[in-house]
Amino acid sequence: MSAGMAFSYCRVYLCLCTVYVGLDVSGATFPGSQNNSSAKFFSTTTPTTSAIENLLKGYDRNLRPNFGGPAVDVLVSMQIASIDQISEVDLDYTITVFLRQYWRDNRLQYTGTNKSLSLDGRLVEKLWVPDTFLVNSKSSFLHRVTVDNRLIRIEPNGNILYGMRITAKIACPMDLRKYPLDEQNCTMELESYGYTTNEVTYDWKNGSASVQGLLNLELSQFTLVSYDTVLTKEVYETGTYARLSFSFLLCRNILYFILQTYLPAILLVIVSWVSFWINHESVPARIALGITTVLTMTTVITGAKSSLPKISYIKAIDVYLGMCFLFTFAALLEYAAVNFEASSRTRRETKSTRKLLQKMKSAKDGKKEGNEEGTKAKRFPLMAKKQAVKESPKDEQRPSTENNSQPAPAPRQVKCNQTLKRIVLRTTADPNHVDRQPPPEPQHNNSTNVDQVEDLGQTENGPTPAARKRPNLRKRPTLSDVAKRVVTNRSFNIKVKDVATIDKYSRVLFPLTFALLNVAYWIGYLT
Repeated sequence: MSAGMAFSYCRVYLCLCTVYVGLDVSGATFPGSQNNSSAKFFSTTTPTTSAIENLLKGYDRNLRPNFGGPAVDVLVSMQIASIDQISEVDLDYTITVFLRQYWRDNRLQYTGTNKSLSLDGRLVEKLWVPDTFLVNSKSSFLHRVTVDNRLIRIEPNGNILYGMRITAKIACPMDLRKYPLDEQNCTMELESYGYTTNEVTYDWKNGSASVQGLLNLELSQFTLVSYDTVLTKEVYETGTYARLSFSFLLCRNILYFILQTYLPAILLVIVSWVSFWINHESVPARIALGITTVLTMTTVITGAKSSLPKISYIKAIDVYLGMCFLFTFAALLEYAAVNFEASSRTRRETKSTRKLLQKMKSAKDGKKEGNEEGTKAKRFPLMAKKQAVKESPKDEQRPSTENNSQPAPAPRQVKCNQTLKRIVLRTTADPNHVDRQPPPEPQHNNSTNVDQVEDLGQTENGPTPAARKRPNLRKRPTLSDVAKRVVTNRSFNIKVKDVATIDKYSRVLFPLTFALLNVAYWIGYLT
């Protein structure tokens, strides 16, 4: 080959290389980009503002992507920053999340580079974004320090990432029947406000893995047990909407409540039992101890209820505190029973002693009277007989209801005559032993008082004529009569030999009953 031909081949080769390089710079696409007739050219050498304006030229933010066509698929993921202020009073919790949404807008495709564009958050005002809202949110806000915490990232193929940092107070319906031994399931729900499933659909980006950061959370009163992500559809009057639900199960830590509520309540109940070992005669000590434990228990119950909502059903802590309150109050009532029994016994002993003293005094007075009458009869025997005969006609005498002509002697007259006869006999028989004789024993008169019998309508020979004419009306017993019969019934009268026996039994029954109720309580609420 000649030198001229070789030179000609070199010139042709250089020309072809020049043409190829020109085509590559002016019209060729980079790897990863898509050939689209609507794609705009984005050059890194041009000013950024001009490039963005060129990208948004003819863009309408009021129209969703694929307007009039298929629905826009929005994928969602979250990074949980914190969960705090879980309130049983307001039934809500506060959560801070980094919410990220992914969708594709073909109107924002570009060529000239394969790099994604991370733009300022304020550019969101010029772009279409999903109208996502928190369904069960009470209040929420977007963090704005130092600027709006928002992120817009656009890829060459039109994929868009929209991220924001929000804090929301979300409602969490709680079942507090087992509080504080309960588990609560709270949810966070996302949904489109205006677009139905025909226009916008939602889905989790990676299933349950779309939610991150939960395992690193440390909650003050709860332990995170599990969480789940669910996709559902909700039907309203305006149409069917896609809803994303994120739920997590929280188990309450019981140690705080044991130290703050259960242990003080148990100690107060035990302190109330100390009165069983105090002498029942120490009234101020036992009364002060009982009232102090009852009032302190009331304060504990009030403090426990202050952090709970005013709900109608009974909670587990209400059951336990109510049980402790009843035990402290029962200890106070136990001393009331002991004191009442001791006082009753003292009154009975005092009454019996008083009766005994009255009997002794009556016997002494009778002996003295007998001695005086004996002395008087000894000195003036004829005067005593005349006095007895003189007083005999003054006593009342009633004729018998039957054919009896002789009037019956009055009981008082018979008694007086017998007494005088005995005194005279003692005086005449042994005048030196008058003072040594015991007082005369009263003679029991078996005869019935006629006046009293006639008042009752009965006589010794049967009912009176007035009683025969009187209708036989039987009085119905009243409620007070029945109550008196029940109280006076011997089967209801419990006699305690020693007052201290009540305290002895209480020392065993109270702790044993409290221990059994505690076992039943913890087994019932922990299973």
